[in-house]
Amino acid sequence: MNSKIIFTTLVALLVCSSIAQEDNPQVEALTHYNEWRKNNPRVYINDAEKQFRQTMFLENFQKIQDHNSNPSHTYQLGLNQFSDMTQEEFAQKILTNIPIQGKSQKNSVSSSNKSSVQTTSTTVAASFDWRTKGALTPVKNQGNCGSCWAFSATGVMESFNFIKNHVLTSFSEQQLVDCVTTSNGYYSYGCNGGSYQQALQYASKVGMKTESAYPYAGYQGSCKASGTSNGYKPVSFSFITSSTLALQTAINASPVSVAIDATYLSMYSSGVYNNCNPSNINLNHAVLAVGYDTQGNWIIKNSWGTQWGMSGFFLLAPNNTCGILDDPMHITA
Repeated sequence: MNSKIIFTTLVALLVCSSIAQEDNPQVEALTHYNEWRKNNPRVYINDAEKQFRQTMFLENFQKIQDHNSNPSHTYQLGLNQFSDMTQEEFAQKILTNIPIQGKSQKNSVSSSNKSSVQTTSTTVAASFDWRTKGALTPVKNQGNCGSCWAFSATGVMESFNFIKNHVLTSFSEQQLVDCVTTSNGYYSYGCNGGSYQQALQYASKVGMKTESAYPYAGYQGSCKASGTSNGYKPVSFSFITSSTLALQTAINASPVSVAIDATYLSMYSSGVYNNCNPSNINLNHAVLAVGYDTQGNWIIKNSWGTQWGMSGFFLLAPNNTCGILDDPMHITA
């Protein structure tokens, strides 16, 4: 066959294939699924599970398309490691199954650490971002373990240690998951959820090992830290008054541990997130508030890896969106 004819035929086939994908949303979705599988390898127990995961991916892909086509939305959705999960699975595996904080936990704070920060100052910066100041360790990934509370706690300690001692050291989340337990007298449950306040209490008594000395496993094991001289210890920490100005003031001094309702946050990709019902807030995820922009949007460091959101960060709408002002805590010394 003439080479010119062969070339023309191949071009026609490619054009037809492209048109077919544009005209057939299912073909487009399957193409995205195949690409996603390359970047997110899965091991299935049988063909039924494989089919179920593909079905969930296709449903979530359609939700993404529908959401992003609505110009009234302030944020965009995208594919990530959660794209083949149901909403219920995401909540069960990734979010905490117990409240992040609560009055009972607040009342357990020692007297030296109990007072809340209050402020009437109006001298806070118009915007602030600790990402530009070298005070943050790289974004980490908690995996399929509800240990966000531990990552929020290490994050606030890492940053305060940098600000005070000018050394950026990554601390061990696994130490907190293994050691901050009910058997040791703390209100935390490893991969089933916990409290950054309890983690800071533990760290103030025992000290924090580094990430390299006590690496993350993503499941709860036996505590491998003994004694009371394991490394960095926060001296004092406190809750912050539930107001925008108080949180902004605290952020000007150092990053802050916060709890939010992340029920529908799984497929966030970019923009300003605001998808929470203010009359029904469930504080099921702990993160690190690292700044705010000139519009008052909170800049948040997450613990779902760099492939999620904006390289692991996201923007949260101003004021008390998703309950961010309900239980903020920072280190003061």
